[in-house]
Amino acid sequence: MSARSGGVRGARRLVFTGPGRGEMERFDLPAPAPHQVLVRATRTLISAGTEVKGFQGIAPSGPSRFPVRPGYSFVGIVEQVGAAVTAVQPGDRVATQKGHASHALVDLSDQPAGKTGQRAPEYLQVVPAGLTDEQATFAVLGSVAMHGVRKAAIALDESVVVMGQGVVGQLTLQLARLAGGRPVIGVDLVEERLTTARANGADAVINAATEDVIAAVERITAGRGVDVGCECTNTPRTFPTLLRIAGVGGRIVIVGSLPGTVEISLFDELQRKELTVIGAFQPSAPLLPHHTFPWTQSRNRLGILELIAAGRLKVDNLITDVAPAAEAPAAFARMARGPAEWLGVILDWER
Repeated sequence: MSARSGGVRGARRLVFTGPGRGEMERFDLPAPAPHQVLVRATRTLISAGTEVKGFQGIAPSGPSRFPVRPGYSFVGIVEQVGAAVTAVQPGDRVATQKGHASHALVDLSDQPAGKTGQRAPEYLQVVPAGLTDEQATFAVLGSVAMHGVRKAAIALDESVVVMGQGVVGQLTLQLARLAGGRPVIGVDLVEERLTTARANGADAVINAATEDVIAAVERITAGRGVDVGCECTNTPRTFPTLLRIAGVGGRIVIVGSLPGTVEISLFDELQRKELTVIGAFQPSAPLLPHHTFPWTQSRNRLGILELIAAGRLKVDNLITDVAPAAEAPAAFARMARGPAEWLGVILDWER
């Protein structure tokens, strides 16, 4: 692999070639165009819900179409910039939304977006001082959780349950507390993840493998049910339970990606309690700010990085593995076997 003023020859990236099959492939990148930036990866974070499902051949809307080149949580060093780029310079440490690869080109020009007109430049954020590369990889998944919490509009002292304590669930739980939720309850099947949730400020946790979730929530909320339920798993099977534990007038926010369908009782589980179901899809957050809603994708991601740097959002204890990038296929195979013994898995492109 070589980096030159003319781009990169022999870069590496992860590709899924079929269900349960991954490999590293070589590719070339041209020199940056006037509004482009060439970035060399140091770390990338695996999005366990979306990407592991993709590795298994499952996409939110149906079967995956291979080949698939996964990833969107990328941190690295600027190596080359186009002639018109002024926002960053070689040597800057940046976060961007690119796949699991040793190098990426980021386009900072406004580009046409069909009938909607112009779109914002691709995401590129200088990493604030005081953050490790590993911490900075949480910018995008953090913005997924932040967008969901914003959509939930949690008020002070509203009770919140977070179903699923993977990375997105852990971040959602912490942000719900910062937004004023109380009590905030974490639910999962893996005891180690619930231990982490406690360390991250959960007021209560429920092990769905050994406890009756509905009875436990009724006890914790003195029979009222929860005001807000956040769905952060990657299965629709938990959704009916969220409807049942919600209190009258409660809100259910779907934060994670839920492939498949599930059957619910519209009258008993939804209508009778006048529940509100809210879809939160982070890519639908605005790219450009508006005075009525300034919370763009970039602003959310910067907010996450600043909260981590200030010590108000914990991510170090979410990292269970930092694997050499060459071991990415094996890491995905391990994660596909189940959630025990791992939580946040980061690929190291410097090893």
